[in-house]
Amino acid sequence: MGIKYHQYGCGNDYGDDHYLTDNWNPDYDYGSQYVEVYFNINTPSYMHDKDPSAFGFASDEARDEWYAAASKVIASFDILEDSGYNVENSAEKRAYLYPHPQQISGVILKNDVRKVAEAIECMSLSSIRWVDLHDTVYVLSDEAYEKYLMFKDEALKKDLFDVCQTPRITRFYDAIEISRALAMKHRLKRLGINDGRNYGSGQTIDHIMRLMQKMSEDGLLVMTSPSGEETYVRSLNKTELKKWIRSHMMLIEQYRFLWSNRKG
Repeated sequence: MGIKYHQYGCGNDYGDDHYLTDNWNPDYDYGSQYVEVYFNINTPSYMHDKDPSAFGFASDEARDEWYAAASKVIASFDILEDSGYNVENSAEKRAYLYPHPQQISGVILKNDVRKVAEAIECMSLSSIRWVDLHDTVYVLSDEAYEKYLMFKDEALKKDLFDVCQTPRITRFYDAIEISRALAMKHRLKRLGINDGRNYGSGQTIDHIMRLMQKMSEDGLLVMTSPSGEETYVRSLNKTELKKWIRSHMMLIEQYRFLWSNRKG
């Protein structure tokens, strides 16, 4: 029986047999695309003979032997052995894998997934159970990524207006939390760049905050900062929105009038 590769986010995760589907093609040429991958493995020396629910190596020697073998597999593909921290905090962005006796995980080229899985399967101390694939990871400069975000502006504006809706004009939402939530939805994962996924700010959040400010200047959002520090936001309510639409329709009609009476 071959190795199962499951790509999350592609239809139903489980089939009629209630098992994860084998829905990813390891033979396809994915070019330079990277992926967040988890090689789920079985390591007998990491399990207790008397208690299957307990885990741990029986000795330091057994532990060191396994980690040395795992490191050898990772290094054989010129992949950095890392949790991702060093890749995020250095100028060199490259593939990485972090070894654990139950799972070897990280970000690597899609075209290397099968090779790594088969190499793990050939280890004397471990074997593959199955492979989980999550988000595609991109290699993009900040400038190229900004163009992508600008392409998403219309969708971002709609989402901003929708999530900031409130039945009361006295109710506001934390602007940075709104931006974080939308960033989670629209952000592309980039190799070695955290981009505010779990701490701080980032290019995606900053872009959404600027878009929020622009919508406020255009009159579609109401922003306030009572303390001068935190910023809060809400969408126009139904009455305010009707008034906004009427005022803009009048402006449009005014421009049409000027255009129709233009001479020459």
